[in-house]
Amino acid sequence: MWSVKSRQMRYGYTTGSCATAATTAALKALLTQEPQESVKITLPSGGCVDFVIEECVVTSDIALCGVRKDAGDDPDVTNGLIIRSEVRLMENLAHGEVLFLQGDGVGKVTLSGLGVRVGEPAVNPVPRHMIMNAARSLLEKFQVEGGVAVTLSVPGGRQVAKKTMNEKVGVVGGLSIIGTSGIVVPYSGEAYIESIRCALQVALHNGCREVAITSGGRSEKILKRLYPELPDMAFIHYGNRIGKTLEMIREYGSFEKVSAGVMLAKATKLAQGELDTSSRNVPVNRDFIAGLAEKAGYDSDTCRKVLDVTLIRNITEIIPFRKEEPLYRELSRECYRVCSRLVPGMQLTFVLMNMAGSCVTRNSLEDHPA
Repeated sequence: MWSVKSRQMRYGYTTGSCATAATTAALKALLTQEPQESVKITLPSGGCVDFVIEECVVTSDIALCGVRKDAGDDPDVTNGLIIRSEVRLMENLAHGEVLFLQGDGVGKVTLSGLGVRVGEPAVNPVPRHMIMNAARSLLEKFQVEGGVAVTLSVPGGRQVAKKTMNEKVGVVGGLSIIGTSGIVVPYSGEAYIESIRCALQVALHNGCREVAITSGGRSEKILKRLYPELPDMAFIHYGNRIGKTLEMIREYGSFEKVSAGVMLAKATKLAQGELDTSSRNVPVNRDFIAGLAEKAGYDSDTCRKVLDVTLIRNITEIIPFRKEEPLYRELSRECYRVCSRLVPGMQLTFVLMNMAGSCVTRNSLEDHPA
């Protein structure tokens, strides 16, 4: 049986590219009064690509076209969804103006910081420019005065959006139409990294100077017990990209404090300097963990048992998870050292967590007491 790595990975296209293709086809269908079967668009990264039009309905007043999202070999939650665009000419708009309207399955922006006005459909800046450029080009070609209203919709998008970080960044009611390059590189995590960036922007624009980053919902609940004063938007999910998240926090330059919560298994990878803790990219190194236990002063029998564990969380059956245990203090110290290099000069707290919700913390004051 083939593994994912044994063949050439197939690229896909962003929801922004699909929305641009659907809008281009719909507007062309409206202007020519002819159904469209395919359309060519220009990508932000350069080059042109053809899209198949799966749906096309045209009347004298409106046209609607749909493109099926193909994410290639990337495990994208929007893969297979239909991205629809309905267009209507608007004489009361300025020449070449594009009015974006919210259709079913597309979210609405409710917080500042996303580069889109509050109250507008969640169509990110790059897809907006792609759609506007395509529409203006057609209006110019057909010598049409006025502008065009574009209603984007994604059937099923409201449900799929629950699997994304949209609500955390103030996008409610559906998906965001996103994309920066126009293409989806398999397993690059571009969409997820963009969602992290959006979450940081929203937190910053809404006055947060302290953030708490976690791998997901379980670790977020634990950190919320430690930092009940922080608003929801201050809790950012990094998934497996803790290194990239900390780099972005440093780049923004306006955050003053960051707390990084990491579960035990991921922490054993982070302590080795692995900034992407995905099991797909980084296998568990039991030799490293056993060596850490030896460094922390445990006897050879304990270290051998640590070396033989099947699951990292089973280490807690050998060495109970508590803050006074040298292994977990050593592990949190190493993780703090790795993270602190990414956010120099910033007040950092590292929080090591287990599945039961217990914590071992490490910050600069512990290494450099006043």
